[in-house]
Amino acid sequence: MTCRVIGNVIFITFILEETMRKDWMCAAVLAAGAACAHAQETTWQFAYQGFIDTATGEFLPEERLTGSFSGADGNHDGVISADELTMLSAYNQTYIAPAGGGCVADPSPYLSCGVVRFTYALNGNLDFAVGYSGTDEFESGWYGGVNTGVSFGSGRYGPFTSWEERFAWTAETTFTISPPPPVPEPSAMLLLPAGLAVVALASRRRRNVSL
Repeated sequence: MTCRVIGNVIFITFILEETMRKDWMCAAVLAAGAACAHAQETTWQFAYQGFIDTATGEFLPEERLTGSFSGADGNHDGVISADELTMLSAYNQTYIAPAGGGCVADPSPYLSCGVVRFTYALNGNLDFAVGYSGTDEFESGWYGGVNTGVSFGSGRYGPFTSWEERFAWTAETTFTISPPPPVPEPSAMLLLPAGLAVVALASRRRRNVSL
């Protein structure tokens, strides 16, 4: 059997003269190739839209939370986790930047932040919680964060003024991400039994002809 991998499409050509052992070896190579494809670094852009203003109780259909992240599925479990991220930005704050940048790796008295949790299942489910805070020499401070599925917001306080805005998720909150999740396709291992059946049938017919 000979196998060729072209883009994301697996072409399997069965040649009757090959042995069953080579069939299984080729399937293993295809599975390894699919795993390598999952490990390629990708950058995603995401947006949530439609939130409740917690101060007024009003639903704001145009309110948006946007961000982006980059990473690779290094352990091939179908999930991008926090330790597989190379970039993470949300709600106008960069938490992780390439080459070790971002406020997580480079905190200061004026700004420190953290990634509480992060998972992105490659089927399209994003879940994360991040936050930041800072102060200055005038006893003023600021803070903000995102907890997906719950709320996001920011605020500021000081000796003369303070304010806070917070927006809560609802059943009407929408989610989009680009690139979108791939459409599920049969794996190479699922295709293999059908291919082996074709080989066995053809071999049996060839034996019958020779008799």
